[in-house]
Amino acid sequence: MMLYPKIEDCIAKAGGCKYTLVAEVAKRSKDLSIHMSGEFGKGRDKEISYALTEVFDGRLQPVYGAVK
Repeated sequence: MMLYPKIEDCIAKAGGCKYTLVAEVAKRSKDLSIHMSGEFGKGRDKEISYALTEVFDGRLQPVYGAVK
């Protein structure tokens, strides 16, 4: 099974820090699950997949050291 986007590409977009990527994607997927409940359960993509796609596309830009 091929994952899209690749985790390595997303880590590169997060400045090479996998911890920043994880923290930002977790925060964004939690926001998506709260504000868009019901939309993600019906489709193919889950909140985490959507947040990773946002990072890959440049719509969500994790910044090293800015996670709170």
